[in-house]
Amino acid sequence: MGIKEAILATTPTSYWPLDDASDTACHDERGLHEASLGGGVKLAVVPFGQASAPYFDGEIGSYLTIVDDERYSQPHANALSVAAWICPLTLNNTHTAGGSGNDQYAHFMEKSIDTTKDVEWAMRFYNKSNPSRHSRLSFYTFNTRLHAGEGNGSYMEYGKSANDVTPIELGKWIFVVGQAEQWNELPGGSYQGGDIFWKQDVQAARSPGDQYETYKVHPTHGAGPLRIGGVASIAYKGSVAHVAIWNRLISAADIKSIWNEGFGDLQATPMYHSFV
Repeated sequence: MGIKEAILATTPTSYWPLDDASDTACHDERGLHEASLGGGVKLAVVPFGQASAPYFDGEIGSYLTIVDDERYSQPHANALSVAAWICPLTLNNTHTAGGSGNDQYAHFMEKSIDTTKDVEWAMRFYNKSNPSRHSRLSFYTFNTRLHAGEGNGSYMEYGKSANDVTPIELGKWIFVVGQAEQWNELPGGSYQGGDIFWKQDVQAARSPGDQYETYKVHPTHGAGPLRIGGVASIAYKGSVAHVAIWNRLISAADIKSIWNEGFGDLQATPMYHSFV
């Protein structure tokens, strides 16, 4: 079937294969919004078997931008799924957030105005050199009226998460899915729902940290665009492919199908040596 067909069969809201040959924009298979290029992004230059994907050079401004649309926000349908394949070409990004302690990370996908304003959700990749959280991958939702560091999230970390069997390696593809569940306010004012994270086709174990209630997060739509590869002060070095968004929680079967087809289409060891 192929990865494109597998993703389109799930009727995503938007889907950017990121296999465009032009150096001007990346098309949306669902016809909503193209992704425009920032500096330092080169399209269709990294070969992966028969496929190709863009290269982000890890410098400030190296990202794709998609205009704000409420359909890319959890409140539009009170549920959201975001998926991508990523291939890191460094395990320690230079331009990170979180300071010099345990939280050096880059957002390879984020919907925000900037790293501290109208941050709705983010896909996060932690540096391997962190004293803890080594090469952790996570998905967060934030309350847009709070600082970007305040939010609930779900994560997978090889060697720490009991159900994570996939190490992060240079030039190896990782499939990630972040899901924001339905938000409800219960009698008494507590919040119901939270985040779910998938790495490859394995779901992260649930924890109090992934719950809206823990940090009193009420997802809202902000004015920020969607960016792939970084934001104004954060940059990810590597490739990203097959980004998709759904206004619902896609099923475990959908995730399994996309993972299976993507593993076949995106070869395990790309020819990345000239880009590192």
